[in-house]
This record gives sequence, C-alpha cells and structure tokens, in this order.
Amino acid sequence: MSTALLQELHQEFRRLYIAGSELAAGDFRLKRLLPQLQQLGGRSPVFKKLGEGVETLLEPGGADGPAPGVGLLEVTLLLESVLYTQGSIQAEGTPGPIPVRSFTLQTKQTYRKLASVVEALSTTGSGRYEVVVDAFKEGVFQDLRLLPLAVSALNDPYSELAEYAKKHILPSYGPEIADYLLESFNPAGGRSEVRKLEVIAAAGASGHLDIIVHAAENGSDEIRAAAIKCLGGYEEYTDALLEWSADKKKVIREAAYTALAAGGSARGAERLIETFMQKKDREMLASVLANAAPAEVYARVTALFMEELQAAPENTAGKKVTEKAWEELTPFLITLSRVKTPELDAVYSYVIKEYDRYISLGWVPLFDHAARYKQESADSAALAELEALAERSVRHLPNYFQAAKRTVSPQEMFDRFAGLTETKLIGQAAKQAAQRSQLLVHTIEEQAVDLYWDYEVRWDASGVRQYNKKMLSAEEVAAEWDPRWLDWSIKQDALNLACVFARPGHQGVQDYLKGKLEGPFKRYTYDRLANIFKGLERADLPEAERLELLMSALEENNVRNLYTFDHYLFEMMERFPARYADRLKEILPRFKYECKRQLEYIYDQLASKL
Repeated sequence: MSTALLQELHQEFRRLYIAGSELAAGDFRLKRLLPQLQQLGGRSPVFKKLGEGVETLLEPGGADGPAPGVGLLEVTLLLESVLYTQGSIQAEGTPGPIPVRSFTLQTKQTYRKLASVVEALSTTGSGRYEVVVDAFKEGVFQDLRLLPLAVSALNDPYSELAEYAKKHILPSYGPEIADYLLESFNPAGGRSEVRKLEVIAAAGASGHLDIIVHAAENGSDEIRAAAIKCLGGYEEYTDALLEWSADKKKVIREAAYTALAAGGSARGAERLIETFMQKKDREMLASVLANAAPAEVYARVTALFMEELQAAPENTAGKKVTEKAWEELTPFLITLSRVKTPELDAVYSYVIKEYDRYISLGWVPLFDHAARYKQESADSAALAELEALAERSVRHLPNYFQAAKRTVSPQEMFDRFAGLTETKLIGQAAKQAAQRSQLLVHTIEEQAVDLYWDYEVRWDASGVRQYNKKMLSAEEVAAEWDPRWLDWSIKQDALNLACVFARPGHQGVQDYLKGKLEGPFKRYTYDRLANIFKGLERADLPEAERLELLMSALEENNVRNLYTFDHYLFEMMERFPARYADRLKEILPRFKYECKRQLEYIYDQLASKL
C-alpha cells in the first residue's frame, strides 16, 4: 500500500509535538487529511482507527475526557506501528567499503569563529574576500567543517575568491585533497572543474596520471587544455603532446605548447622551434615561451631575432612593409623578455649601435626593450651604451639614471646628471634641457618620494584607515645621495625632492618650504602637504613653528576638498596646543568627509584639556 498519506500525517503529528498538543483542536491541516482517512477507513480497519483518533484530536477536550497529549500519543503510536510494518528500510545500491580519508583536520574551532566564514562562502556580496583571506591566515580552514565549503569556493561567482581557494586554501590540506576532489570531479565541466583539476595536479599529479590523461582525451575543451598542461615533464606522454600540438583547436595547441615548453625534452624543443619559425602560431607561442622554455629554444630564437633585425627593410620601403616587419619582430621581444644571455646582450648592443637605422623605421619600442635589458645588466659597457642612448633620446634617461645608481658613487651620480639639466641655453637646446630636467625630477621622485603606502587604524573606534606615504629616511638620503641634490632641487623648483633631501643647517630649504605655505594656498602644495612638513622637520624647524604653520594652512580657505588627512599630519594635529581649540572649531564647517571627522576628533581632544 502507499504510505504517502501516512507520512504526511506523521509530519503533522511531529509538528504538534513541538508546538503543543493543545493546538490540535480545530487544526486545519488535520481537517484537510481527515476526509481521506475516513474514505480509506471504509476498506481498512487501520485507517478507520486512525481517522477516529484524528477526529478525537480535532474536538476540543472536555474536563472529563482524556488529555490532548494522551490522545496524540496513542494515535502516534498506532501510526508509527503501521509505518514500521508497511515501510521499507533496505538500503539501495551495492554494498562496498566505506571510504576512509586521511585528513588530520579537527573540529576544535568554536562555531562563533566559523560563522563569518560560513556566511562568506554561502552568500554573495562585497567584503567576503577579505573575510576568507583573514580566516585562512588565522588557520580557521583547518577545521573539518569548512572543507566542503572550501571546495565549493572553486565555483564562487567572485573569481578572485575562487582563485584564492585554488592557490592557497585547498593546497593547504596536503596531498589528501586530491582524492577528495576526484570523488566529485566532472571531466565535462567548466571553469570550476578546471580549478579542481589544477588542484589535483598540484597536490600530486604523478599519482593520478591515468585520470588526467583521460580528461585530456575526453573532457570539455577547458578541461582538456588544463589536463594537457599538467602532463608537461612526463617523458612517456611526449608523443601525445606532439600530436596535440597539431590539433585543429587553438586552445589545445596552446596547452600542448605549454606542456612541451615545461617538459624540457629534446623532441619538444624541436617542435617549439619548428613552430616558431613557421610563424603560424608565433604570436601565441611567444606568450608560452616567455614563461618557460628549454635553453636551446631561447638560443635559437635569439639567433633568429638577430637574423630578422639584420634583414629589416629600409626606411624607403613604405609604411605597410615596415609595419609588417615590426609585427613579425614583436613575438621575439615577448619570448625573450625574461632571458639573460651573452647572445641576447649582443643583439641589443647591435640595436643601440644601429640607432639611426631603426629609429627611422619608427621602431621606438625596440629601444625601450634594449634600454631595459641594458639597465638590468648594469656593467660598465652597458652603462656606456645607455649613456649614448640617453644622449640620442631623452626617453631613455631614466634607464641610464637607474643603471648608474647601482654602479657609481653618489658624488659621480650628481656630476653625471645634474649638468644635463643646464637651463642657461636658448632655442631647441633650452627646450631639451627643460625636458631632461622634468624627466630627471620624476625619475628621482620614483626612487625617493612616496615609495609605498601603508594604512594605520588607530584614531577612533570605527576603524577608519588613514593612509601614510613613506619616503626615503634621512639616514638613507645621507648614505646614498650627494648633498648637492638639495640645492639642485630648490633651483629646479622640485618641491617633493626638496622635502626628501632637506637637512638641518640649510637655511635655504626652510625658506623655500615655508614659502610654499604662504599666501594663497596652491592645490599642488596641499596635495603634498604632508611632504612639506616632513621636509620642515628634516630641516630642523622647531616643532612649535611647524604646528603653527600647519594650523595656518588649515585656516586657508582653499583647503576644503580634501577627503582625509595623511597619518603624519594627523599625528601632528594630536600635538596641537590646547589653545588651538577655538581656531579649530571655527574652521570645522569648511571640511567634510573623513577629514572633518578627524578634525572633530582632534577638537574633542583639545577641548578636554581646557
């Protein structure tokens, strides 16, 4: 007989056990089931008895009748007896061994600690990535209860979170994660299954090569490509990789090239060189070879690079011919972007020597690559070549400067470069000197000013982060830079550099920086307001005078569109004397955003001292 009606009645009885048997009287759900029980009761005494029991429960209990709880208990016992005799408890499927996993994960974390991670991996929205990363760094994911959620994160709609799970969270479980992922791996799947396969391969590809090969042959295109890449380095699959490198599908060929490049076999190198020379997949192959390739591949590509450079067209060949030749050269630059060999060094020396020839073709990026290569070499020969290149084009002055910074003394650095910005010239020479000056200032700023930003959370309970820009310390400046750069910076009106190179005993820098704060407040100065006060501190201006200058700067009418104050300035404001409270209160309405909250906080601190 069908037990559907009995199961539904059992659910209603369970509900009443929880809600209270008194609520059974007049319950509309029981009323809905009663007619069916009464109809079946005409053919079965059991259903008749159940119908009578339900009918009794629906009637309000009297003082002389049994308690509602007793009636509910009696009819429930009858119902469960019927279900037990009529139901089936046999397990489906074929009996087999219970899977045993060797995870050493525990469940010692409190659920309070897991709750935020569970919510982050079970929902969508902003802020989840940070929650997951912080939890992983704290070791929360070593709790067994988070393992299924960590696996499901591979399919998270936020790709950065899915990639983080692939690269960090799942590998942290050790080689055992591979067997666990294989239980649900679907070779016909999409991006989430690709990530799963990549984790399996990273956890121990050698132990699952049969599954990886099967996926490479029979999976979806995404799965096939990922699986093929996992076979690099296994000599027994070289024949298969060579066959796949001729596949009609571009994604499969690219995957085979990647595996052959990573494998390092002689036959694989031959196929890569052959393909590069045929030009069909040269552009695609260049991106592959830029990451990894056997040394013989790089050697052959370097030699071919020189051959094609020497065969470059003349500048009279026409624009189309020149552009086509450049398109064919670009893959060489990509392929060799991370290569350092004497042969490639010779190629770029040849390029610099033939400057006039290649610049006439408009191949400026070729010299960018040559300059970067020589800059990283940083030997005397490379420095001489960079100097010659910088004399030809101011574009490469930063390469020359950065290479020289690593090889010559601070005094020689100043002698080499300060004279390049001579302004006592006229005409085109003066224009070129101005360009060199501006570029040199920018180059030095990259090495000395705002080297990085960090954030500090300390000024109120809301946890607002204040940015804090770092520059070279005074000790680093004294050790690595010639003191004459300070006068040079002031002469060039390079405000940021004057702040970095400022030092005690130099009256000129104090006057220069204070001058930037006087009169109408300039936009470019308040953007660098923190640097000015750092410079004044390095110039040993008394703190009382610096605090008064900062207060005066805040009182300037133009300082009102700032979003937040640099942490250095905020710490200065914390040292304001209490008598500044009234002045600060007067200017508060001019500010908004976070800087207004910061000023309100400072005002409260000052007012409490009065």
